[in-house]
Amino acid sequence: MAFEPQRVTGAKPRRRHQIFFAVQAVLSAVLAYTALHSLDWMVLGHMAARQGYIFFVVSWLLYLFITLLYTLRWQEVLRAMGHAEGFRLLVRQVFVGVFFNSFTPSMVGQDASKTYYLGRDIGYVSAGVSVLVDKIIGLGALTVLGVAFIPLLGLRGALFQGAFMVSLLIVLVCALALFCPRLHVERLIPTFFSRRPLGKKIVELTLRTKSLVEGAVTLRVLVVGLTVVLVAVAVQAMIYSWYLKAATGSSPSFCSLCAVLCLVASVVSVPVSVNGIGVREQAHALLLMALGVPLEAAMGLSLLQYVFILTQSLIGWFFWLTRSSKGASPNPQSSGSV
Repeated sequence: MAFEPQRVTGAKPRRRHQIFFAVQAVLSAVLAYTALHSLDWMVLGHMAARQGYIFFVVSWLLYLFITLLYTLRWQEVLRAMGHAEGFRLLVRQVFVGVFFNSFTPSMVGQDASKTYYLGRDIGYVSAGVSVLVDKIIGLGALTVLGVAFIPLLGLRGALFQGAFMVSLLIVLVCALALFCPRLHVERLIPTFFSRRPLGKKIVELTLRTKSLVEGAVTLRVLVVGLTVVLVAVAVQAMIYSWYLKAATGSSPSFCSLCAVLCLVASVVSVPVSVNGIGVREQAHALLLMALGVPLEAAMGLSLLQYVFILTQSLIGWFFWLTRSSKGASPNPQSSGSV
């Protein structure tokens, strides 16, 4: 009986997590249904049949190339922090992250798994900072491009104006997150609290995180991050243009597709649904239809992207099943401290 309160206490966080996940799953289902229920599935099937197997093979390989690019960006962040992690190791961890992301809120499972598996080697704080900085740089680069494309292309309408304001807000938040550590934020902690054991640990963790972020955010990292996003968006826009020309006979301009892809990626990265399901479909439908793309073609691109994500998650599942037990216990020199 003495242990019963502990079991109940431990069950509460799990119950809250289950409720939160259930809410996100319901939201994903509702958003996906509202985007897909009015589709003409026969038309969608005809559009897919016009593509040919070469399109699907090449597109899948190009999406694989994009994933490798994102891995390269993460490796660059780690190098700036002084960690020379091998590219093959990071590729495995990225794909394992894609696998875990398949049944968690957008990017949450991927970020958590990358932090955990890399943290066993370099320390969980260092791994977490590298993942966070990499994510903020990627999201910031996407939104910067989105903010730039909308006025440059003259994309008008309430939808694009709202997207412009939201993207601008995200850019400001990302900039603050990257450069706030250069300020003396630890001074915001009250003196009486910092003298307590918990307060001292918080101050130490804050100072260590500041130091890690300052080391990770360099000009080279920012340039590499922006370049990777530019190449990734351009490759995706090429795939989208290829699909639309075969499916409908026409396509919006290449830069317009780049703008849409930046906005879609920014929205999908917000963890409000399971693996972006529903949000991805809604974003594709609203933004592409605003450019004159038929609903079936827009949904075809959204579903194509999701299928490629699922196939990459299968690769991650294989890597997870065949992962090495080496480094299963934390390195006391690197991860022993918080």
